[in-house]
Amino acid sequence: MRKKIGSPRGLFDPYYVPDLLLHRDREMHSLTGVYKDSYESEYGVNCLVHGITGVGMTVFSRYFLTKLVPQQFDAFTVYVDARSKDVLEIVSELNDKIHQETKKPITVAFDLDVLWMQFKRTATSASKKTIFVIDNIDERNEEVYAKLARLSKEIKASTIGVLNSHDYRLLTKAPATQMAYDFEVPLDTYTQAQLYEIVRMRVEDTFPMSLTDEIVRYITDIVCEFDASKPKTSIEALKALWPLSSQGQEIDSEAVRAATSKITVVGNDQDYMDIIDTIALNDFMTLLVLEAIAGHLTSYPTETYIDRQTVNDIIAAKCEELSVRYDPHDIEKSLQTLIFQSVIFESGYSRNLLYVLTPPEILYDASMNLRRQLARRK
Repeated sequence: MRKKIGSPRGLFDPYYVPDLLLHRDREMHSLTGVYKDSYESEYGVNCLVHGITGVGMTVFSRYFLTKLVPQQFDAFTVYVDARSKDVLEIVSELNDKIHQETKKPITVAFDLDVLWMQFKRTATSASKKTIFVIDNIDERNEEVYAKLARLSKEIKASTIGVLNSHDYRLLTKAPATQMAYDFEVPLDTYTQAQLYEIVRMRVEDTFPMSLTDEIVRYITDIVCEFDASKPKTSIEALKALWPLSSQGQEIDSEAVRAATSKITVVGNDQDYMDIIDTIALNDFMTLLVLEAIAGHLTSYPTETYIDRQTVNDIIAAKCEELSVRYDPHDIEKSLQTLIFQSVIFESGYSRNLLYVLTPPEILYDASMNLRRQLARRK
């Protein structure tokens, strides 16, 4: 654990843009190429960027607007987040920002038509091409983007509309929207390895005390298991852990489970105890395996995972102690039962690594007591 300087802005600022955008090279290359052609040939182009919520659409569009456009194009840039804003607010913000870019005086107005005419007049007379980004488009503000996109064709500006894939499928059925955009950039979820690198980079950028690789892997495993491979969910977990790290506390598996509890409601449900009760009716070996795993993680709270070989070694010792036949095939069968019932989980990095979400001491006490009851009944 090395002490270093960290800034919480990368966790708490919704418009934070990292210095490097990981694993979006193909999509960014496509977007940059199209806009480069439009800039050089002096025509407007409209793009829709879409994906599931939390996959990084805002970061993608803002990275293009704030990092790449200033480097490659001599253009004005205007970004508006349309979330929870009505049409009047969006047009007013567009008007304010284009006047700021062009450094022209603005007349205060509260009428939608007047605001749009002011905006249109200033955008048309701008000395540079302008790239507009409207984030969080949905059915309530689609008309603003459609109108802006049509205007961009007239004044040789360009636009990027950012929206959830659900809204994309819904809105692009409308004739007006179909005519408003030229191409799309769909953003897929990340692979587990890619998400790990993103989480690791955000930790290095923000945390005052570095997290271990195992903790970062544990966060990523949980997010990928319960909420797809989304950076937003990972960052929410890091937000919960940041105060502990800033106070110099060591981040362990218990802290990670608490930080991700919002997405692992099923994993923390008391129904786990019912599942273990059901297993206990006729499966002595599965209880023994659960006891071994939970007991090890309870005894070594700083360890997040247990590997299969360690499980086998513990079971072999227990079988000898209890005069029970030791069979590795029975152990693997029991593991698969526990994994199928979502009591134990396999790491996405290696199926050799196993972890739990229910506090291991609870699983240990339950499995040990039930195993003893089962042994007495037999």
